[in-house]
Amino acid sequence: MIIGLMGCSTAERNKEAVREDRTTKEPAAAAVETSSEQDALIHKFKAVVSTAKEASDIVSFLNENLNKAGQNNADQMVRELYAFYAKDLQISQEAFFAEKVQNVLTEMDWPITSANAASIPDNAVRQLVVTKLSGGYRLVWVEGTIYPIVDYSNQQKYSMYLSKPLNSYIALKAAESSEPAARDAGLVITWNELANRAIMAETFLKEYPDSQDYKEVEGIYLDSYLGMYIQGLANTPVFDSATLKLIPEVKASYVKLSKENPNSVTGIMAKRFLEILAKTDDVAIIRGPGGKQMLPEVDLFQKNYRREALKLLQEA
Repeated sequence: MIIGLMGCSTAERNKEAVREDRTTKEPAAAAVETSSEQDALIHKFKAVVSTAKEASDIVSFLNENLNKAGQNNADQMVRELYAFYAKDLQISQEAFFAEKVQNVLTEMDWPITSANAASIPDNAVRQLVVTKLSGGYRLVWVEGTIYPIVDYSNQQKYSMYLSKPLNSYIALKAAESSEPAARDAGLVITWNELANRAIMAETFLKEYPDSQDYKEVEGIYLDSYLGMYIQGLANTPVFDSATLKLIPEVKASYVKLSKENPNSVTGIMAKRFLEILAKTDDVAIIRGPGGKQMLPEVDLFQKNYRREALKLLQEA
């Protein structure tokens, strides 16, 4: 009986080992099959991209298939869409500069979206607008002219399929395409919102130093958001031309930012600027025989802000 029981026990162990072996092998076979399907999907996608006349051709494919691609492939597919935009944007914008297109669109209720595009009376203009909107563009009206820009918020619906770095990049670009920070040399968002966008870009740079989008985001951070925050704009200055002082709303934003984000590059830069201005009771400009002149220390800080911020980024 003992020998029999031992035999049964050994046989059961062998059966269990076989079951475990099958269990471990089956997922591998499934993974190979999935990989093969993904390869076929990418092959189809490349064919779509190579023949695409409109961004809508690519967007349609992504909407139907991105969930099957796997994260790495999904990232690359979205980047292929961006590559198409890079080549197509100017062409698409030029199509809107035709006088007929502008005349028709300026008579429409604003904004023009997919919800009301079908009511555009002219067939050719309606088809142009519908095609561009379905391709992930949105229409903007700047200085009396209507034209398309890339609407990055469209790709946020793909977030569950994409990597964290690419999602962060899209979020940064979507904020700007949905509501530009500046227009006509003036700030069109609040100073606090501008600070938030600067922090958003700075965070990307710190978290994803190896991202292929690093250089682009670095430019957005240093030359756009931080530059506007420290230097102001022609139509939205940081200093009051009457009092010659730092505008209270700007100062309040600097104080808020430096307290809430004391270790950020943006927060450090704001604090340093406040310290310089504290020595003159926030006065930044003086009147002299030659007219108004910026105080040397203020002028030096504003001129060198990029170099100092870049140094802080490298040390972070």
